[in-house]
Amino acid sequence: MPLTAVPAPRPAGSPQRGPATAGGEAGAVAGLDIDDLARRLIEPVSRLLRTDLRRGRERAGRPHDGRR
Repeated sequence: MPLTAVPAPRPAGSPQRGPATAGGEAGAVAGLDIDDLARRLIEPVSRLLRTDLRRGRERAGRPHDGRR
């Protein structure tokens, strides 16, 4: 039998996250430093993209990028 993730129960009276509370999300996002978040994410995301492109070239039989 496959195991499935069960969401944790929410305490009574807690706000539900989702499209219904989109107006309330602006206050939560304002507290985050978006530039800092982008700086922290750019390296891992770019590393994953480079790896994926390299693997695609290897699958196609062209291990080196001819443009460089």
